[in-house]
Amino acid sequence: MKPDLSGLKAVAQALEKAGIAYALGGSGLLYSLGLAETVNDWDVMTEAQQDVVERSLRDFDVAEKKSGDFPFATAYKLMVRFRDGQPPVEMIGSFAIRSEQGLCRLPAIPSSRWEGIWTGSAEVWYAAYSLMQRTEKAELLLAYLRKHGVDREAVRRLLEEPLPPAIKAELSALHRRQDR
Repeated sequence: MKPDLSGLKAVAQALEKAGIAYALGGSGLLYSLGLAETVNDWDVMTEAQQDVVERSLRDFDVAEKKSGDFPFATAYKLMVRFRDGQPPVEMIGSFAIRSEQGLCRLPAIPSSRWEGIWTGSAEVWYAAYSLMQRTEKAELLLAYLRKHGVDREAVRRLLEEPLPPAIKAELSALHRRQDR
């Protein structure tokens, strides 16, 4: 069953009206790519400052959510809730995850439009799910990238981060493969 997109669309419109760049990630990204059948919430990434995002969402029911438990080092999280059972929207400000190599910043890179909403980078979410040890979701995205190719700039940015060697090796291999 298709999830209700009306709340997500309303949040996206408010962000766009305020000039805030954002990118749908997590299971919403997987769903948009046809790699998942369900969505419990919508993860929306942004690099915008928290107060700017809060102002843009003043017409919604927004609560700050605890963030930063190891290994996460995200600057902030906001939960936009809807009373009619729609999936909530979780705003993730400056997404970051610690690895043994250091703090990995996972940029909010808008990739394409789906249902009028900017979706995020499959490359970024491959790295994120790998760092979170959510292997099944990481493998889905890796297979997708092998089939559809990569955004070279997204890979370049990720390779500048202190990612574990195995993740860097996969991203590098995808990057080289596209050169052929």
